[in-house]
Amino acid sequence: MPLKQVGFGQYERPFDTLELFYHRIAATGLRFQKEHYHISSVIQLKNVPSLTQLHQAWKELRHQHPQISAICDETSSRLIYTVPSPETLEEWLKKTFIVHFSETRPAESLDTVLPPSSLFMLHYLPQSRELFFRTPHWRTDGIGMVLLQHDFLTLLARGPQSALEFDGSEVSRIPPSLDEAVGISLDITDEMKLGTEAELSVITSGAAPASITHTLQNKTPGNSRRLSTRISKDLSRKLIAASKLRGLRVTAAVQSALILAVRPHMVPVDGRLVCFNAYNIRDRVPAPWSGPQGATGLYHTGRPCSIDLGVNKDYDAIATILTSHYQRSLQPIFEIMPCYVQTTTSLLAAPLELSIQAPGAAHPELSSLGVIDDRLPTVHTGPAATVEIEDWWLGVQIINRVLQTYLWTREGEIHLTCHFNDAFYEQGFVEGLLEEWKSKLVGELIT
Repeated sequence: MPLKQVGFGQYERPFDTLELFYHRIAATGLRFQKEHYHISSVIQLKNVPSLTQLHQAWKELRHQHPQISAICDETSSRLIYTVPSPETLEEWLKKTFIVHFSETRPAESLDTVLPPSSLFMLHYLPQSRELFFRTPHWRTDGIGMVLLQHDFLTLLARGPQSALEFDGSEVSRIPPSLDEAVGISLDITDEMKLGTEAELSVITSGAAPASITHTLQNKTPGNSRRLSTRISKDLSRKLIAASKLRGLRVTAAVQSALILAVRPHMVPVDGRLVCFNAYNIRDRVPAPWSGPQGATGLYHTGRPCSIDLGVNKDYDAIATILTSHYQRSLQPIFEIMPCYVQTTTSLLAAPLELSIQAPGAAHPELSSLGVIDDRLPTVHTGPAATVEIEDWWLGVQIINRVLQTYLWTREGEIHLTCHFNDAFYEQGFVEGLLEEWKSKLVGELIT
């Protein structure tokens, strides 16, 4: 349902099914003052812009993408956008743009101690030259964050062009929800229920999923941590070429190596690994929302995948299963989306004390962000400045036993990252798994 004006300068619409999904997932951590899947992303700059430039670019980003300033109502069921006055625009700036003048730690360290916020936030760390973006997942997704960052750096390089006017017309730049964008019917039918049951049968039927054994037995979450490794440009080029030569998507090639690396740590070792594979579906959204203008749209989905580790013991067998999985049409999911998301929410938004004890709770997930340079170039040049990125990363807060891994390529280098909660995993185990993942990838594709 599109935004409707409900008062002078105020617009509202109900949250769609995917936004409600992330609200419910996030709520599982509220009593621990944590938020599952809260997005964090850092841009480290080579040059240092002035605060005036950053303030102006942040306000211009709000003008270009007004949804970053929208809020949810007290019931977490409606999106509310209010046209700002000059005074409330400055108040929003003070609330959402935070400068850490004396902070000597990098943003990654700050990420472990900052409480989650319901707002879309930008923290600036002058000493490390880092722009630290944080947002609840219901506001956007990983690809959307990258698109927003590109627009922010473009505005920073361009400089102010004219006075900003907020008169309500900016509402037309708020992208439609996924339900609206792809014309999903919200009336749940018996056919939808049957289709949902079929899609989720890999979770609900069969033997209990295998779990990673090397977990700590704590009952409450600690801090979400991030560890990463990168592969040299030359070796990355060889890995990508080898994947294509074998008819593999890079995502499937990398995920196969991850599963092979984690398999010895699973119990039962010949059990089945169940995960949700993520899909970017922005190409299914109508223009202009399929491009940068839809940056604040939540345009992705997931599909469960089950791999029998007793039958599929080697790299090629696992890669064949994953390739087949990724090649399946997503159309059946679009036809059952409301029922599918609601049922998935019920499965994944269980109270934390129950979910961390469930069979298969400790397992790896992989999200691929593709080639970052295609959406976020290293250099942004404009009349006001040349802005150059030195480093970049993105991830989410984790409060359960999942090992949330990420894959992306930037400046020709493959990056492998793992986000985990330190109440459930020792850092040494995750470090070893990262190295084994990298080793399996290189060993299976090249050596």
